[in-house]
Amino acid sequence: MTSMRMGSRVATTLLALGVSLGAAGCGTTATPGLPSAAPVRVELGIYSGRVDPVWYLTGDEAVHLTRLIASLPRGNGTPAQGGLGYHGFTISTPEGFGAVTSGLSLVAFRGDVASPGVTARDMLLDQERAVERLLLESGRTFLDAAEVAEVEADLDATPAVASS
Repeated sequence: MTSMRMGSRVATTLLALGVSLGAAGCGTTATPGLPSAAPVRVELGIYSGRVDPVWYLTGDEAVHLTRLIASLPRGNGTPAQGGLGYHGFTISTPEGFGAVTSGLSLVAFRGDVASPGVTARDMLLDQERAVERLLLESGRTFLDAAEVAEVEADLDATPAVASS
């Protein structure tokens, strides 16, 4: 696939997910942990061989996330990849909800926000790691102290990856 086609596919994913995130917050406040009419699912990538924690954003959280993602500058490169332990947050609109964006996802890890995968592509650059911090905050009531501490340690110790 050409770089231009890859870039527009990622841009389309980002735009479509942003539309879905915005729809999730249109005048609604969901019960924390329960999907809203247009659910935005967050998964903390932290385990290997065990199910990772999952929760759903409230409408207000989804609107805040949409605005934050929309404000990030674009870059191109290979997104940061994790190994054992903390390896990012996956933001998705689950399949089967009838939304145009059903099944789309982004991964926020070490300052990169991109569609999943390991090849070079367009991405959003989050030098302050604000998306990860926002998602950690949204999940505090669903995560145990050790999970929160592991993510916080990575946020404090590891600078954002500088993609081009």
